[in-house]
Parts: sequence; C-alpha cells; structure tokens
Amino acid sequence: MDPLLIEKHSNLLLQSMPDTSGCVNRLSRLDRQWTMATMTGKINCNRIAQTLIDFIIKTQDNFSDLKQNLIEILITENTGKVVQEISGAAQVVIDILKRNLFERTADVGFLATDEELIRFLAAPERSAHDVAEIEERLREYQAKYTVYNEILVLDTRGRVCAHLDRNNRISRSSDPLIDKTLKTADYVETFRESDLAPGAGKVLIYSQAIKSQKTGQTLGVLCLHFDFAGEMAGIFSNLAKLSTETILMVLDENGTAIASSDERTAPAGRRYPMNRKVDFQIVGINGTSYIAKTVETKGYQGFFGLPWYGYALKRLDIAFSGNSGEDLDADSIRGKAHFSARLTHVEDASENVLSDLELVVQNGEIMAAKKCIEHNIVEQMEGRALPHILNEIKKIGDQVQSVFQHSTDGLLKLVTASRLHETQFLAGLAIDIMDRNLYERANDCRWWALTPDFRKILEQHEIDHVDRDHMRRILGYINNLYTVYTNLFVYDRKGRILACSNPEDYAKEGSALNAGYVSQALKIKNSQHYCVSDFLATELYANAGQSRHTYIYNASITALENPSDVLGGIGIVFDSEPQFKDMLNDVLPRDSNGQIMEGAEGMFVEPGGKIISTTSPDRRVGESIQLDSDFRNLKEGESTVKLVEEDGNLFAVGCAHSEGYREYKRDKHYVNDVLCILRVRI
Repeated sequence: MDPLLIEKHSNLLLQSMPDTSGCVNRLSRLDRQWTMATMTGKINCNRIAQTLIDFIIKTQDNFSDLKQNLIEILITENTGKVVQEISGAAQVVIDILKRNLFERTADVGFLATDEELIRFLAAPERSAHDVAEIEERLREYQAKYTVYNEILVLDTRGRVCAHLDRNNRISRSSDPLIDKTLKTADYVETFRESDLAPGAGKVLIYSQAIKSQKTGQTLGVLCLHFDFAGEMAGIFSNLAKLSTETILMVLDENGTAIASSDERTAPAGRRYPMNRKVDFQIVGINGTSYIAKTVETKGYQGFFGLPWYGYALKRLDIAFSGNSGEDLDADSIRGKAHFSARLTHVEDASENVLSDLELVVQNGEIMAAKKCIEHNIVEQMEGRALPHILNEIKKIGDQVQSVFQHSTDGLLKLVTASRLHETQFLAGLAIDIMDRNLYERANDCRWWALTPDFRKILEQHEIDHVDRDHMRRILGYINNLYTVYTNLFVYDRKGRILACSNPEDYAKEGSALNAGYVSQALKIKNSQHYCVSDFLATELYANAGQSRHTYIYNASITALENPSDVLGGIGIVFDSEPQFKDMLNDVLPRDSNGQIMEGAEGMFVEPGGKIISTTSPDRRVGESIQLDSDFRNLKEGESTVKLVEEDGNLFAVGCAHSEGYREYKRDKHYVNDVLCILRVRI
C-alpha cells in the first residue's frame, strides 16, 4: 500500500473508520491528561524532581510518536483490507469474463470449418430447404453452446444467408467487420453497435471467414453474437454473495462502463475515473465518496482480448464497518499467526516505554519518601505531592497501553478476518472456474456427436480402414484444436472403439468398453443429453501404462434420418490432472514475487472424501480423506470457512460446493457434487 497515497487521503479515510477514529480520540484525550499531570508536577515538584519530570516528558513524546505510528498502521491495514476485497472482486470479474471469451475464440474458429456450412455457402444456389437445414444445424449448436443469442452466416458481399433470431429482420450487412474478417486469417472480436443486431445497442460479436477446405477460397463470414448481458449478470450475481455492498463494473480503454452490477447508482455507458497504476482511488458519484480499484486482466492461455478492465467501487461510509473478526481470539492469533509480528511491534515498543516509565515512577516514589523526612519544609511538601502526580501519570500510561493493546488486538482480528474472507472467496472462485470449464466439455461432446460423417459411417453395415482413417483425421483435427482432451474416440452400439484421435491409443481400437457410461450413452436419444463417467481411474487416461482418474464425457451418435436410432457414441477424455491442478494454482494467493504463498494448498474433492485434484505433494488423486461435517453438509452454491490450528500454526480453511453454470448441472440432468477446499496459512 503506497504510504504517500494513504497520507494524501488520510483525513477522509480516518473519518470513515469509526473504530480507528475512536482510538485516536481516546489517545488524544489521554495525551492531554498526561500533559496536565506533567504541568502539575512541574509547578509543584520542580525543585526535587526536575530530572524525573524531564524523563516523563520525553516518555510522553515517545508515546506520541508511537501513537502516530499506530494510527498510520490502523489506517493502512483497514484500507488494505477493503482494497484487497474489492481488488479480488474486480479481478474475478474481468478474468472470469476473459476465460469465457477465450472459449468463444475457439468456437468461432472451429465452427467456421464446419463441412455443412462450407457446403452450404459453396453451393451456386441455396433453396429455402437448404436454408432451413443449415439453420436447424445452427440451432442445434446454439442449444448446446447457450452463450450465444444469435448466429449468422453471410456471404462475401454481406448478404445474410442464414441466421437464427427471427426477431432480427436483417438481410444484408454493411458493417466494416465483414470486410475486416474477410481479410483476417484469424477471428475478429468486435464490441460496439452493429447493423447485425439492429436496436440491440453495443453487442459482442466473434466473426471468422468461412473458407473452402479444398481450394482455400473465401466463401463468407460466420458471426457469433455472445450473450454479454446475460454473462455479466451471472458473474455479478455470483460475486454478490461474497463481496457485499460493492459495485462491480467492466470498463473499456476510455473508462466507460460497458457493464455494471448497479445500474441505478453507477450505470453503464458513463465514464468513471480510472487509474490502473495506483493502489486505490477516492472517487465521487452523485455526491457520495467511494473507494475504487481498477485492475487489468491476467489473461488466459495467452488470450487478453479487447482492452477491458475490472473496476470495483465501495462507499466510504460503509467500507470499514463490515466483519472485523470480533469473535476471534486475539491472543491465539498473536502467538500463532504468521503475519502477527508486523502488527505487534508498536505494542511491543509501547510496553518497553511503559516499563521505563514504571521504573521512573518507582524511583520517584523512593525519592519522595526520602524528601518527606528532609528538614527543608519546601522539599517535604514537594515530596508529599510527588507520589500523587506519579500515580496519576502511571494510570494514564496504563490506559495508553490498554488502548495500544486493544487496537493491536483489533488489527490482528481484522487481518485474520480478511484472510478468512479471502480464502472462502477463492474457494468459491475455484469451484466456479471448474463448473464453467466442464460446461464447455458437456457442450463439446454433444456437438461433435452430430458430425455428419460420423453418423454416415456408423450407419454402414461394414466399416473399413478407409472409414476408420477418415474418423481418425476428424477426431485428430478436433483434438489438435481442443487440447484439454488427451483422446477422443468413437464407438459403435456394442461399445467397441472404432477410431481414436490420439495415435498412442490406436491400439485400443477394436476393443469393447464395458463401462457403465457407455451403456448409459447408448440409451440417449435426445441430442441435448449427455452422460459423464464417474471420476475413476481408467486405462483410457493412462500415463506410462498407469491408469489415472478422470471424467469421460459422452454423447450418442444417431442416424441422420432417424435420430431415435442410436448407432454408437463419442467419448472425450478430459485431461483432468493438469487442468484441475492449474485451476487450483490459479486461485491460490501469491506473494510479492508471484509465488504461491508458503503453506497455501487446495483440492477438489467429492463430498464422500475422494480427492479429484490436489496441489499438496502429501496427497494423491483418488485417495479418500476425512472431511469436516460442516463441509460435507454444504448445499449447492454454499460456502464456509474455518480457522484451524495445526502444529502451532493457524490456517484459514475455506470450502465451497459447486452449483453449476448456466444449465450445466442446474437442470438436474447431470448431478455431480464437488467441493473445493483451500487452506491458507494465516
């Protein structure tokens, strides 16, 4: 936290911190009492106790320095807690969004190579029946990848050849993105008003040129209209559970809000003060002061997308009145928390000064006793007065020390409460990332099962090596684009593997699968349905001959003319080991060098205790552990956190229960309870 920035706003911040303001007022009152007692001593005992009084004045000056140090620490730590909270929320807003949009770039790139779309655009003439067929195919895609409001296919002159939204009356587009896309080898990401979505305001569109796979000729443009408003509403809703009273936004490069969690107070479309280089800002909105934080995205797998930023606002008058950990044990934190030393040094220094003061008081009492038996009547009178003054100063010193200790106790509780909140927040973030990732897997298997060539080949009575090689090429092409899978395989209605994407698994072709998920997939007659294996070790996810645990997503492959006729299925093997571990590592707190903090670890685990993934070298995937009953009993979307002592150290242990994403796991078609548990050293 920048000390100059804290100093600049110290008065305004202090006014917003009731506990810290109370501490300042108490110390100021005691300081005045100390000054009055010292002045009384000077007037009444200066002849016999000048040296003592000078030392008492010096001690008061030392306390004043410590008081100022304490106030600075209180303001800094309180501000740091709020900034950390709103920074974390702003970071999640932008990074979760970018993770999602990364998937969209893969979608548009893959769908633009769809053979049916290419065949449709390459035809010299397109009948109404042709349009209806291709729109039905696009509707199947949209039904699975529900993040899209509209899908459009245009020719090279901007004429709309097919699209899905019947309320969109567009027939031709003159949007410059069409020409730009035709000239671009990769996808184009556009966010603004477009005649592709008339009257919709600013829209987020992913476009890519559709080209003939044989000749390379550019045939047209595919446009995917992302449900930006719906996505942001979901993100804001999830974060509202753990980041209360915070306004969250996404800002563009000019500081204009393109999404806001509070349209009434801070509407989208307005520009907001944005400074990415400072720890925080104090901004005014409608006459109210807010503490604000702007964050850049960390990106995802090299994707950063459009120059957007996460932004968070919290009203100053309520920012510092939340949970400060009053129910925590300050003594336990003081002795066992890793961070406590940096907060208790002021308290330790005040104890040292007070100890010196007590010694001075003791010496003064001895001196007073001696002066009381002196022959000099003036010295006798001063000797009798001195103990009362010293006793008053000692009382004041004790009260000052009590304020210091109370304030330090509050600091220890505050920082610990902040760590507990952060750990619970991060556990919820990790499980949300997992749900969002696996949502895409459920979409992939269902869409790839509709590949026309798979359906045509499986309809044949005999499948020869030419057919098998063709399926291998298709699967391999998909797998090269979607690297979160180690293998994709097609099987017939007997569960026999016909083709694999991974050459290392070609030897498995011809073998029959007797797993439960295969028989379950072969019963599916609805293209919207899928099934997933239990999280089990399988030779289909082996490394060096050793079976490993994973999920295999499956969908049935049905006949083209009779979709109720199940011909076989497709299985996609999720590369769970690195993918899940990366998700956990991504959310674990890091130090100033970007390294995961010592003692921080995480795991995904089933409520029964089976470990799905772990960052701990002392645990193994697939083994079972005993879980806290409070963790086991969490319901979907719930989370909790506990302060736990282990081997003399304190840890925040947060747990969150998955709740799915969009329709994934929420429609109850697929039930898979998973917990994320994070442990962070306090």
